[in-house]
Amino acid sequence: MRKITQNSEIENKIESILGKKAIIELTPIKIKKKDTSDKICYFFDTDDNASPFDINMAYDAGFDIVVPISRMRADQVPKLVQDAIFSRKPKASTTFFIGGSDVKEGEKIAKKVIESLVPPFECPVIIDPRGSHTTASAVVAKTLYDAKNLHKISDLKGEKVVIYGAGPVARIAAILAAKQGLNTFLVETWGKSNEIFIKNLVKDLNKEAGEEATEIKGVFAPEKEQRYEIAKDAFIIWSLAGAGVEILSSDLIKRLDGKKIVVDINLVPPYGIEGLRPKHDNEEISSGIFGIGALALGRLKANSEGEILKEAAKTKGTKVFDYNYAFEVAKKLLSKN
Repeated sequence: MRKITQNSEIENKIESILGKKAIIELTPIKIKKKDTSDKICYFFDTDDNASPFDINMAYDAGFDIVVPISRMRADQVPKLVQDAIFSRKPKASTTFFIGGSDVKEGEKIAKKVIESLVPPFECPVIIDPRGSHTTASAVVAKTLYDAKNLHKISDLKGEKVVIYGAGPVARIAAILAAKQGLNTFLVETWGKSNEIFIKNLVKDLNKEAGEEATEIKGVFAPEKEQRYEIAKDAFIIWSLAGAGVEILSSDLIKRLDGKKIVVDINLVPPYGIEGLRPKHDNEEISSGIFGIGALALGRLKANSEGEILKEAAKTKGTKVFDYNYAFEVAKKLLSKN
């Protein structure tokens, strides 16, 4: 009797089914393990207390761990960054977020972070000191959007924009406005400042904006009548000074002639522009004067920051998310309306 092996039996069964001899090869299947490493965001804040706003935004954007480090200074960066990256595998989801009120120090920190990233341990870097990049981007993008879609003015090049305030948001807004070809005036309204300060400031801002941008002009105007004089022939007015500081009173607003777009980011009474409320969204607050308030801008700012954080969380390698990137994100979000 012929001995039938197990393999012969299997081959005969296959042959009876297919009607011919067949050979089956079994190839091992490699299952790729999912990357389960945590998404970590190191939040470098120059202030005494790291901002809960940005910490919450990072968690809501999908980071598993947010490590806030307050009172951050540039000379601390190399050790902290390299401890963070060398303790993880290359291309791990690690992001560095630079915030805080000290914009100059924030710029130094950002530069040091980028310099401290060593291949292949490279990571995305978000720069948004005290929300200045995302807020300013929202102001500029929203103004351009409303001018084009609501007021049917598609080209604002050469139009005069007056920016009240010389803080972080105003500075970034001035740079973006100049890059868009606007006739840009940055107005220092704080009485304890002086003309020398604002003139020196705009020198730095013009350098940052680049040769292709229009020139940013600096003006010292501590008195309300001075502020009116600089604004009366402007098409765009941005009130970007400190919270609780009135820049233009309602009687001055009523004296303005012609159509104007007026923006106020102030959420704390008294508001920067009297009569312009945070909830206003392209509402006529005086004859021909259309106002955009802090809440309308705040939504765009928060959504922009959220999008940036989400993008950073999935980015591998070095990528810098600054005001230029924030501006593109804000424009993209508005285009979906």
